[in-house]
Amino acid sequence: MLLATSILLAPLGATAGEDLGRIAIIDTSHNVTPHLLQLRAAGVKVIGRYLGRCAQWRGKRLIDNGRAGQPGSEIDAILDHGFAVLSIYQYLSSSKYKFEGKSFDSKGKLFTLKDANCARPANPPHSTKTEAELDSRAAVAQARALGQPANTAIYFGVDFNFDRSDTATAKKMVEYFAVVNRNLREAGYLVGAYGSGDALMLLQRQRLIHFTWLSASRSFGGSSAFHNSGQWHLFQNWTDTTWFARKTGGKCRGGLPLDTDIQNAAFAGQSIGFWTRAGPYAVPKARTEAIYNQRRFACNGHALIRATGALPPGPLASTDHCGRPYTHCEPGLTKGLVAQICYANTARIGEHNGVLVRVDYDDDGAFDGWTMIDNLSRSFSTKPHYIKDQAARRSAVCP
Repeated sequence: MLLATSILLAPLGATAGEDLGRIAIIDTSHNVTPHLLQLRAAGVKVIGRYLGRCAQWRGKRLIDNGRAGQPGSEIDAILDHGFAVLSIYQYLSSSKYKFEGKSFDSKGKLFTLKDANCARPANPPHSTKTEAELDSRAAVAQARALGQPANTAIYFGVDFNFDRSDTATAKKMVEYFAVVNRNLREAGYLVGAYGSGDALMLLQRQRLIHFTWLSASRSFGGSSAFHNSGQWHLFQNWTDTTWFARKTGGKCRGGLPLDTDIQNAAFAGQSIGFWTRAGPYAVPKARTEAIYNQRRFACNGHALIRATGALPPGPLASTDHCGRPYTHCEPGLTKGLVAQICYANTARIGEHNGVLVRVDYDDDGAFDGWTMIDNLSRSFSTKPHYIKDQAARRSAVCP
């Protein structure tokens, strides 16, 4: 199988031009001020940062690192360095109990979310409408304090595996986003949502959101179907990676933990809610198209990464990787670390020799090795449906 000819990359030995295919959009829960020059050199255009009703950990909320115009503020540093911002609202939204004013702690115990002043647990727990009122008001207040202009978006997290068969949660989600939609529109902002395919399809059908951001979680309900529908605006293709770490004393140190994101080429050149001081911002059309066209999904459950493009395929690439190490995709079936692209994960592709293609498996801008072309989807438009059975997933092959 060959890569789709309409988006075929340069064959081996071709002269490379400007590197348009490097990731342009990242999101992080950490203060980016120390890394802005590195991010600019890496080609990043948009930085996603968090809003939230109450502080969750130090530095996660952008507002805790200074308001617009405040000396030393993170937001001014981001904008002054020429970046656009992706505003993300998240306050303990990692389970369906968010809509009942509750969440889980690190030990799996359910607890009540804090009151309007973030001083103590609410008593009784907030209703769905109250949670939505408090969240949307906090989002608007913080966006204004950060200088976010009108007609730009705030993306609200639905960060759990919602399944469309859960009608009780669906009803509460719609109730929550109805309040959020009303309050943000009255304030001049647009609404985005981050979550599973099923969650985004529900909210889109109800016309409660303007933009959709598809979670990277491979097994979430409806996510492959929603990706393949082409209706998504933003896709989080890699999570919990680290850029700019340095290996010293045998250990990786420092760096910026972040996630990487891809805009749908169907909306290339269009604003999907990002902002600068001047107003809505759109990643350049050619950049979005290049990024999209240079990504593939692993549709082979054993997509090994080779050290070189030699034929026949030679030894595996090194697993000594600073940032996020290669992992064995199927715990229990292999021992140690294996250089491979996990089933239904993405990789950036580079030059090829007709049999193997060069890949950047963690999207940090550095190519990690080579994999068989037949291990990858023909285009980024088709995401493999996740296979729950581990053995079946490992033995899957591309169509």
